[in-house]
Amino acid sequence: MMQLLLPEAETFVKIQRRQYVRLDVTLDTAIHPVHSEFTPFRALTEDISAGGASIRLLKGTNIQSASQVYLWLALTLKSGEIHYLRLKSKVIRVTEKKHGNMLLHVQFLDPAKNDVQTLMKFIFEKQVDLKKKGLYV
Repeated sequence: MMQLLLPEAETFVKIQRRQYVRLDVTLDTAIHPVHSEFTPFRALTEDISAGGASIRLLKGTNIQSASQVYLWLALTLKSGEIHYLRLKSKVIRVTEKKHGNMLLHVQFLDPAKNDVQTLMKFIFEKQVDLKKKGLYV
């Protein structure tokens, strides 16, 4: 009979990849290069969190992984306030979706504390709205 040894519980290390809740939401966004590598363009988000976003790209859009971009967002809160965020971001990866479209995955680089709070508030309000409609679990 084979025996497996289990290490002490104190040696276990918790690995958590996400720090923030991610929400599937479509928002208009503008993507600008940090160093003029490409012409700025508009796109739609696939999902967003306070730590990053996934953005739908048309086939043939040329953005390299590890490049840096500015992501511009306009967030409308329930109170009617509109917050314009300019978030310096790092391209984590670009993946291909069905029908040849692509997804750009970005991580926000050192966002300002108030920008993180605004994003979290926006996501929370959207979750509450979706839950009221029975669309969010």
